[in-house]
Amino acid sequence: MQFAILISVLVALLLGAFLMLTHAQSFFRIKSIELVQAFEQSNTQLFESLNNNSEVSDTIVSTSGSKTTKQITNYHGAWSKQYSETEIHHRKAKRVAFTGSKRAERTPNLYLVNTNSPLVVVGDTRLEGNSYLPKQGVKAGNISGNYYQGNSLYYGRAIESKALLPELEAGWIKYLEEITRGSLIEKAESISLNSELSNSFLRPVQIVYDTDPIFLENQKIVGNIVIQSKTSIVIGPGSQLTDILLIAPKIEVKNGVKGNFQVIATKNIKIGTRCYLSYPSSIVLLDQNVTSNTTQNNSGQQTASDFTIDERTIIEGSVVYLNKKQATQDRIKTHLAIKPNVEIVGETYCQGNVDFQGTIWGSLYTRQCIARQSGSIYLNHIYNGKILVNPVRDYAGIPLVNSKNNVAKWLY
Repeated sequence: MQFAILISVLVALLLGAFLMLTHAQSFFRIKSIELVQAFEQSNTQLFESLNNNSEVSDTIVSTSGSKTTKQITNYHGAWSKQYSETEIHHRKAKRVAFTGSKRAERTPNLYLVNTNSPLVVVGDTRLEGNSYLPKQGVKAGNISGNYYQGNSLYYGRAIESKALLPELEAGWIKYLEEITRGSLIEKAESISLNSELSNSFLRPVQIVYDTDPIFLENQKIVGNIVIQSKTSIVIGPGSQLTDILLIAPKIEVKNGVKGNFQVIATKNIKIGTRCYLSYPSSIVLLDQNVTSNTTQNNSGQQTASDFTIDERTIIEGSVVYLNKKQATQDRIKTHLAIKPNVEIVGETYCQGNVDFQGTIWGSLYTRQCIARQSGSIYLNHIYNGKILVNPVRDYAGIPLVNSKNNVAKWLY
């Protein structure tokens, strides 16, 4: 009798364990399905937002039954940062990405403002894709006996340009002005500069701020971190910088620097030789220099550029020069100098004069091209510069008005 009872108890325990295991498997299967659904919903929500033209800084929250979704859009450097979150039965999935303007069929490869003078191409210059040109078009020329070498003046389509560059989002310009004035210093979590720093983009932004110059030599800094100085920042080749944002009046990137980061300055940017900034990097000069109409300026004796990219440097992303007073700028000053053998894979946007002798795989938007050669200044000339079709099919760029968006990079 006791043996029969023991057997009955064992059978009951085994059946109970089996039922509990079955229940646990069913529970975790349901939770796994909910988590997968949450991730799928977060992805779908983020991709749908690329075409919605939501106002930056919008936070959109919606609830439907057991599902709650949240979407936040704000700027981070030259890109928009899209945050998407879905919660189903307390199972939460989050996705975050840098996004930017999507290329279209008529996206310019060259956009030269109509200043009522033709573009002159000299030497090994090559124009591919959509060339937006003044009404006077393009013609071949020579500088110091160097003639245009191409078989055609352009390789693609020529379209008449307008008197102004394609418009950038006003919200982005306002954002740049605010953060260069220090708006993040009070809002972000303040941290000290250490040899290693890391912060997820799923967490609030952190900031390292100093009124004195900041020198980055051997630091390894990754993620949602801003480095800001009231005076200047110098980046050395021993630094390892990934996805961070640097803000200062003057920023210098020394020779041989490699990394993936964004730069915003207000007075001067110098990028050294043999640097490699991988996609999606950006270099932005929001020019706030005060100029005077002296005889020296008008005579063109002050030729130094406030924004220089030296030879054999590669930048994958955006190079941007902005100046509110673009309509009254000095016609012969070099605002952006791109030296020979520089490669920019992406786009260059210049509200001023660009002396361009490198290669742009993508787009060049500029008010005027100038060439400083043999002691002379040639207006609306491109000397040995090449504008080629962007090899990155899904490239995402700076925030242009009325453009759809692409994902530039999934974040962490």
